[in-house]
Amino acid sequence: MSTPLRLLIVEDSEDDALLLVRELQRGGYEPIFKRVETAKAMSAELKQRKWDIVISDYVMPKFSALEALKVLKRSGLDLPFIIISGKIGEETAVEAMKAGVHDYFMKDNLARLVPAIQRELKEAVIRRERKLAEEALREQAQIIDQIHDSVVSTDLDGRVTSWNRGAERLFGYSAKEALGRHISFVYPEDKHEFLEQEVIKPLKEKGEREVEVRMRRKSGEDFYVHLSLSLLKHKEGSAVGMIGYSMDITDRKRAEDMLRQTAEQLEIEREALERKNIALREILNQIDAEKNTLKQQVVTNVEQAIIPTLLRMKESAYPSQIRNFEILEKDLREIVSPFLDTLRNNYTKLSPRELEVCRLIKNGMTSKEIAGALNLSLMTIHKYRELIRKKLGLVNNGTNLQSYLQSL
Repeated sequence: MSTPLRLLIVEDSEDDALLLVRELQRGGYEPIFKRVETAKAMSAELKQRKWDIVISDYVMPKFSALEALKVLKRSGLDLPFIIISGKIGEETAVEAMKAGVHDYFMKDNLARLVPAIQRELKEAVIRRERKLAEEALREQAQIIDQIHDSVVSTDLDGRVTSWNRGAERLFGYSAKEALGRHISFVYPEDKHEFLEQEVIKPLKEKGEREVEVRMRRKSGEDFYVHLSLSLLKHKEGSAVGMIGYSMDITDRKRAEDMLRQTAEQLEIEREALERKNIALREILNQIDAEKNTLKQQVVTNVEQAIIPTLLRMKESAYPSQIRNFEILEKDLREIVSPFLDTLRNNYTKLSPRELEVCRLIKNGMTSKEIAGALNLSLMTIHKYRELIRKKLGLVNNGTNLQSYLQSL
């Protein structure tokens, strides 16, 4: 099966052009061709169509191969350019090759033409691929150079091969100062072993590595960076170098240190406060114990000394005084009972006067008797009873107030 070949022929002789086409057909090509014989026509064809190769006669009445080569160069296209001439001297051929001609042949000897075209087409593909790769590398280099943070590449031995502006800002070294040096120059001496064992070695083994490490600027100042590293590889997968992205995290590390120190200080203060709370609880427990002891002493004195004396006085009292002695006895016994404490603790809204009225109601006194004992009007005592029932939650529920108080 023939191989298509888009061929632009610069030739003033149509017969010579057809002979060239037949030679290519015998060599396995299927030429799609156009013949031109002026610079204007050639320039137009280069703009209008896509060509694989240009073959030009050396001398023509209105044009020449070297002029055709200039037209091709001005177009910006990278196409193989071959001269075929009826007669060309050796010096002229050398001059043409220096000018950029890829090969030349005599019209009466075209045996090597097809192999030469095959070779030049392959080399043209290689040149285009190389050009695309170089353009891509230049674009990548420009992008990397504009990145604010540091991007540095090294060979497998650790020697710097690229150093962007971010690295210049971060480390303080210019690219000229850094290129070719071992990357250890931006590490403090005490981190050189860490670099080899914790950065480079794991990177080569796993293909990538992330680590936080202390590094050093040109000024001698140490600072912390977060490193993201990976291996640079050929298309076939073999490693050819290393590349690292460095971000300054010094401020973050300082903030973390401050937070850690603050947490440690808070823990110390918490422990100290806990010790104080324990001591305070011990003091409060001691006070409660002393208060209970004192209360017990009061109870003992009332029960063993005061009440017996009161009972003896009651036995010898007049009938009109007996009621007062009974009330006084109940009051004393109330003092040593938990009744008032229960009211105070559970019903903190009761006033001292209301507490006193509650005590007398519990002891069975009528409103009239309470009014007489407290030197208050009967209406006032009725109002106190209403307030007490409201505060105790006994409004409109039919509960007897004396019974309720005695149940506490």
